[in-house]
Amino acid sequence: MSLITLSVQHGRTFDEARNHLATAVHELTRRFGTLLKRVQWSPDSSQVRLEGSGVWIKLQVDGQAVHLSADLPGLGWLLGGSVTKQLKEILQHTFQPKLPGDKGKA
Repeated sequence: MSLITLSVQHGRTFDEARNHLATAVHELTRRFGTLLKRVQWSPDSSQVRLEGSGVWIKLQVDGQAVHLSADLPGLGWLLGGSVTKQLKEILQHTFQPKLPGDKGKA
């Protein structure tokens, strides 16, 4: 397992989704920071690529969803499916709107 692709509906405007992209990048660098050494944003801030030694994660937002592609060969081998689960949790927690009174994780 090395190449991971995920898409999560964000239920937000495009501008709101772009703003949440920075939050997702912060969370990714918090969890996987030892692997990620470089962050490169697109001019319109709708795409970002995080890179490290032999690994990369790309995030892109559009009008309906946030899309993630990642190649984490070493981490995928060590942690298996939990990497995909963690990435999906980050996207859902960051982008999906919370219901009033919802205090739990998305």
